[in-house]
Amino acid sequence: MSIGRLDQRVAIVTGGARGIGLAVAKILCEFGATSVIADINYDQGLKSSEKLNEKGYATSAVKLDVSSPESISENIELIYEKYGRIDILVNNAGILDSTSIPELTVEAWDHLLDIDLRGVHLCSQAVLPYMKKSDCGRIINLSSQAGQLGGWKAGVNYSAAKGGVLALTKAYARYAAKFGITVNAVSPGFILTDMTASRSDETTGIPLGRLGTAEDVANSVYFLASDLSSYITGFTIDVNGGYFIH
Repeated sequence: MSIGRLDQRVAIVTGGARGIGLAVAKILCEFGATSVIADINYDQGLKSSEKLNEKGYATSAVKLDVSSPESISENIELIYEKYGRIDILVNNAGILDSTSIPELTVEAWDHLLDIDLRGVHLCSQAVLPYMKKSDCGRIINLSSQAGQLGGWKAGVNYSAAKGGVLALTKAYARYAAKFGITVNAVSPGFILTDMTASRSDETTGIPLGRLGTAEDVANSVYFLASDLSSYITGFTIDVNGGYFIH
């Protein structure tokens, strides 16, 4: 197998029904992987999977709620039983909140962190036993520029969750390395998606002069999922057009 190919590998993409997640599922398929679109919106996930199948790609869809330990464990087990392996996990599922600090409730804080941070841990924890059986294990977590700089347009709960994802990535990388599993993160800046469509004209301060696309993010995820990055772990790729350089 060519070093950049993902033939025979099985990938789970949480929140893969649309946007960045769908772009990730598609590019992994393009390089030979089977992509399982795991999304709480099962109907949309199924439609997206069927469209990829029509193009000749190998995909399927499951209804997965990353805030539910039961949903995670049941679906991960079903995916393994169906395909006999799990090689790649892309923790993409998440929600955005821009509530200001004075108005932020405990319930809103907990709800977002259950999905955007705890869900990353629970999904990663669930796949580890199966990845240990594989000859390849890749976990890629989607963080955010807000987790690095503090999101002045995102709520403090979102910034805290995405900052937590970066720390979690490093901790998981140290633990999983002995099993030959790499764990890395991608940290997008201003990316044009359905969730950020209202900000489509905001390119001020971006040296490359444009907003990013879902495909820009997916390209970095593919690199981390492939053997091209086999000696990289605990690392974060910034996809922000030069807005944040460190």
